[in-house]
Amino acid sequence: MVSTPASRPLKYGENPHQKAVVVLDSRTRDPLAIGKFHSVSGTPIADEIGDMGWVNLTDLDRGMDALVRIAAAFEENTGAAPSIAVLIEHGNVAGAAYGSSDQVLVQAINSNYRAAFGSFLVTNTPISRIAALAMRDAMAHLRPFSGIAAPEIDKPSSVFFKRKKGKCSMLVNPALAKVGLSNLDSGAASRTIRGGTLTQEANTFVPRFPKTWDASLIADMCLAWGVCAASNSNTITIAKGGVLLANAVGQQERAAACELAIQQVRQTRRLAQLKGAAVVSDSFFAFADGFDILARRKVAAVFATSGSVHDKEVAEHARQFDVIFQTVPDTKGRVFAGH
Repeated sequence: MVSTPASRPLKYGENPHQKAVVVLDSRTRDPLAIGKFHSVSGTPIADEIGDMGWVNLTDLDRGMDALVRIAAAFEENTGAAPSIAVLIEHGNVAGAAYGSSDQVLVQAINSNYRAAFGSFLVTNTPISRIAALAMRDAMAHLRPFSGIAAPEIDKPSSVFFKRKKGKCSMLVNPALAKVGLSNLDSGAASRTIRGGTLTQEANTFVPRFPKTWDASLIADMCLAWGVCAASNSNTITIAKGGVLLANAVGQQERAAACELAIQQVRQTRRLAQLKGAAVVSDSFFAFADGFDILARRKVAAVFATSGSVHDKEVAEHARQFDVIFQTVPDTKGRVFAGH
């Protein structure tokens, strides 16, 4: 790998034996750009980025994507974004919560306690000393985060997140406090493939749920949709009571994603909470089998896209179970991500 004057070496690449560099865009006006973050002590991220690795930065980026999409869904459907916290593990949301206070920080940890270890926490709520203490107490001894990004972090409290080995990257950006529809990334996205470069326009779709729905169901749908939209496909995401219950990502077919989602809920001993839950699929149900797995758990509603030759069969299955089945055309609302 050849460095350039504009590039900065990272601690390591996606794996420890790989070298990696990053080039920060100093001209961007995006308030959430990586270069706009700084440490708790005020040091620009550019001066500390050498202590971070490829996964740290990609998790931060994917975490911001999830946070923005959740906040945008709330703004679109309720008028304002609540306090939100998401935990990212290798590019996908592992835990998440929304609420009216910084208690969402602990709720996000508890939503998937095992995955919280080593995750990257991204939130739109300031982390006070009291909140930091609660977060530390919620985590088992020496089970720290790999990083934390928030609009504000109490400086003395950073000692609560020290790691036995390595470093917890504590990053601050006041712009995180005001994320919403205006922060949806509208720029073209590119990635290299062997011998070429792919470029596509941004996916800025945000759903609008029926106003006839119960307010709590709409709110849970906002959380589930934002998480799903920022996760690798195929994905089934479930939320209830302001907390993420499951995020089954990266499955080769949708029924397997449904089965994995139920298994995730079973592992956390929250099967009873599936009744009345909000479910989001990142694309259509090719067959009714996956939907059947969810419907038999008495979820309240499933949001997905339409476009399968079996759309009518799936819709009829939903009516038999009295489950709300809300769809938008796949050509408008599919939210495949992470490819």
